[in-house]
Amino acid sequence: MLAFLVRRVRPHSLEVFLPTRPNGARGWIRRSQVRLYTDDYRLRVDLRLRRLTVWEHGIVIESAGVGVGKAVSPTPAGTYYVVSRIEPVDPGSVYGRFAFGLSAHSNVYKTFGFGGDGRIGLHGTNDAAAIGHEVSHGCIRTTNPTILRLARIIPLGTPVEIVR
Repeated sequence: MLAFLVRRVRPHSLEVFLPTRPNGARGWIRRSQVRLYTDDYRLRVDLRLRRLTVWEHGIVIESAGVGVGKAVSPTPAGTYYVVSRIEPVDPGSVYGRFAFGLSAHSNVYKTFGFGGDGRIGLHGTNDAAAIGHEVSHGCIRTTNPTILRLARIIPLGTPVEIVR
Protein backbone atom coordinates (compact mmCIF):
# COMPACT_ATOMS: atom_id res chain seq x y z
CA MET A 1 0.00 0.00 0.00
CA LEU A 2 1.21 3.50 -0.82
CA ALA A 3 0.57 6.29 1.64
CA PHE A 4 0.76 10.03 1.12
CA LEU A 5 0.43 13.00 3.43
CA VAL A 6 -2.25 15.34 2.08
CA ARG A 7 -1.32 19.02 2.00
CA ARG A 8 -4.40 20.47 0.29
CA VAL A 9 -7.83 19.17 -0.73
CA ARG A 10 -9.70 20.31 -3.83
CA PRO A 11 -13.06 18.93 -5.03
CA HIS A 12 -11.49 16.50 -7.53
CA SER A 13 -7.82 16.40 -6.55
CA LEU A 14 -5.43 16.29 -3.63
CA GLU A 15 -2.04 17.95 -3.29
CA VAL A 16 0.22 15.46 -1.53
CA PHE A 17 3.78 15.35 -0.26
CA LEU A 18 5.81 12.90 -2.34
CA PRO A 19 8.34 10.44 -0.87
CA THR A 20 10.94 11.52 -3.46
CA ARG A 21 13.79 13.92 -3.89
CA PRO A 22 13.97 16.80 -3.39
CA ASN A 23 12.65 16.84 0.17
CA GLY A 24 9.33 18.66 0.30
CA ALA A 25 8.34 17.68 -3.26
CA ARG A 26 4.60 17.77 -3.86
CA GLY A 27 2.25 16.57 -6.56
CA TRP A 28 -1.43 16.28 -7.40
CA ILE A 29 -3.45 13.06 -7.50
CA ARG A 30 -7.07 12.43 -8.44
CA ARG A 31 -9.28 12.18 -5.39
CA SER A 32 -11.26 9.36 -7.05
CA GLN A 33 -8.07 7.24 -7.25
CA VAL A 34 -7.42 7.06 -3.51
CA ARG A 35 -9.03 6.39 -0.16
CA LEU A 36 -8.71 9.10 2.44
CA TYR A 37 -8.01 8.18 6.04
CA THR A 38 -7.59 10.36 9.07
CA ASP A 39 -4.63 9.79 11.33
CA ASP A 40 -4.92 10.35 15.07
CA TYR A 41 -1.15 10.60 15.51
CA ARG A 42 1.51 13.21 14.82
CA LEU A 43 5.25 13.11 15.50
CA ARG A 44 7.69 15.98 15.97
CA VAL A 45 11.46 15.72 16.19
CA ASP A 46 13.27 18.74 17.62
CA LEU A 47 16.86 18.50 16.38
CA ARG A 48 18.18 21.17 18.75
CA LEU A 49 16.63 19.57 21.83
CA ARG A 50 17.13 16.05 20.41
CA ARG A 51 13.59 15.19 21.45
CA LEU A 52 10.77 13.18 19.89
CA THR A 53 7.21 14.10 20.84
CA VAL A 54 4.17 12.04 19.84
CA TRP A 55 0.58 13.29 19.93
CA GLU A 56 -2.65 11.30 19.76
CA HIS A 57 -5.78 13.41 19.22
CA GLY A 58 -3.70 16.48 20.13
CA ILE A 59 -2.55 15.06 23.48
CA VAL A 60 1.12 14.24 24.11
CA ILE A 61 1.41 10.49 24.69
CA GLU A 62 5.18 10.06 24.35
CA SER A 63 8.25 12.24 24.77
CA ALA A 64 11.67 10.67 24.38
CA GLY A 65 15.27 11.56 23.69
CA VAL A 66 16.74 10.85 20.26
CA GLY A 67 20.08 10.70 18.52
CA VAL A 68 20.23 12.70 15.29
CA GLY A 69 22.51 13.30 12.31
CA LYS A 70 26.07 14.55 12.74
CA ALA A 71 27.04 18.03 11.52
CA VAL A 72 28.53 16.48 8.33
CA SER A 73 25.38 14.43 7.68
CA PRO A 74 22.51 16.33 9.31
CA THR A 75 18.96 15.15 9.71
CA PRO A 76 16.95 17.25 7.24
CA ALA A 77 14.31 19.55 8.72
CA GLY A 78 10.89 19.64 7.08
CA THR A 79 7.45 18.08 6.88
CA TYR A 80 7.53 14.35 6.17
CA TYR A 81 5.51 11.22 6.84
CA VAL A 82 5.90 7.49 7.56
CA VAL A 83 6.25 5.52 4.30
CA SER A 84 7.30 2.10 5.62
CA ARG A 85 7.30 -0.04 8.74
CA ILE A 86 10.27 -2.40 9.04
CA GLU A 87 11.00 -5.14 11.52
CA PRO A 88 14.73 -5.91 11.08
CA VAL A 89 15.66 -9.57 10.66
CA ASP A 90 18.45 -9.05 13.19
CA PRO A 91 17.18 -7.09 16.24
CA GLY A 92 20.83 -6.65 17.20
CA SER A 93 21.48 -4.58 14.06
CA VAL A 94 22.18 -0.85 13.93
CA TYR A 95 18.41 -0.30 13.39
CA GLY A 96 17.48 -1.85 16.73
CA ARG A 97 14.18 -3.65 17.15
CA PHE A 98 12.05 -1.66 14.67
CA ALA A 99 12.31 1.08 12.05
CA PHE A 100 10.01 3.52 10.31
CA GLY A 101 11.08 4.67 6.85
CA LEU A 102 10.28 8.36 6.41
CA SER A 103 9.63 10.30 3.22
CA ALA A 104 12.76 12.37 4.05
CA HIS A 105 16.02 11.88 2.17
CA SER A 106 19.57 12.72 3.20
CA ASN A 107 20.92 15.92 1.66
CA VAL A 108 24.41 14.37 1.84
CA TYR A 109 24.05 10.70 0.85
CA LYS A 110 22.36 9.37 -2.29
CA THR A 111 22.52 5.81 -0.89
CA PHE A 112 23.48 4.20 2.39
CA GLY A 113 25.75 1.17 2.97
CA PHE A 114 22.94 -1.36 2.53
CA GLY A 115 21.58 0.26 -0.63
CA GLY A 116 18.35 2.19 -0.91
CA ASP A 117 17.96 5.78 -1.96
CA GLY A 118 19.36 7.65 1.03
CA ARG A 119 16.03 7.64 2.85
CA ILE A 120 16.00 8.79 6.48
CA GLY A 121 14.54 6.52 9.13
CA LEU A 122 13.28 6.72 12.68
CA HIS A 123 14.54 3.57 14.35
CA GLY A 124 15.58 1.91 17.54
CA THR A 125 19.15 1.49 18.69
CA ASN A 126 21.08 -0.96 20.80
CA ASP A 127 23.43 1.86 21.84
CA ALA A 128 21.68 3.84 24.59
CA ALA A 129 24.69 6.21 24.75
CA ALA A 130 23.69 7.50 21.28
CA ILE A 131 20.52 9.10 22.62
CA GLY A 132 20.83 12.86 23.02
CA HIS A 133 23.78 13.19 20.64
CA GLU A 134 24.66 13.83 16.99
CA VAL A 135 25.59 10.28 16.03
CA SER A 136 24.00 9.21 12.75
CA HIS A 137 24.23 9.69 9.00
CA GLY A 138 20.91 11.53 9.24
CA CYS A 139 18.55 8.98 10.77
CA ILE A 140 16.75 9.54 14.06
CA ARG A 141 17.51 6.98 16.76
CA THR A 142 15.53 6.30 19.90
CA THR A 143 15.60 3.54 22.49
CA ASN A 144 14.25 0.11 21.60
CA PRO A 145 11.46 0.31 24.24
CA THR A 146 10.29 3.64 22.74
CA ILE A 147 10.36 2.43 19.13
CA LEU A 148 8.50 -0.75 20.08
CA ARG A 149 5.73 1.30 21.75
CA LEU A 150 5.45 3.40 18.59
CA ALA A 151 5.48 0.30 16.38
CA ARG A 152 2.23 -0.83 18.02
CA ILE A 153 0.34 2.39 17.18
CA ILE A 154 1.88 4.48 14.37
CA PRO A 155 0.38 3.77 10.92
CA LEU A 156 1.69 4.51 7.44
CA GLY A 157 1.08 8.12 6.48
CA THR A 158 1.58 9.56 9.97
CA PRO A 159 2.95 13.12 9.73
CA VAL A 160 6.49 13.69 11.02
CA GLU A 161 7.67 17.26 11.50
CA ILE A 162 11.44 17.69 11.92
CA VAL A 163 12.45 21.12 13.24
CA ARG A 164 15.73 22.87 14.09
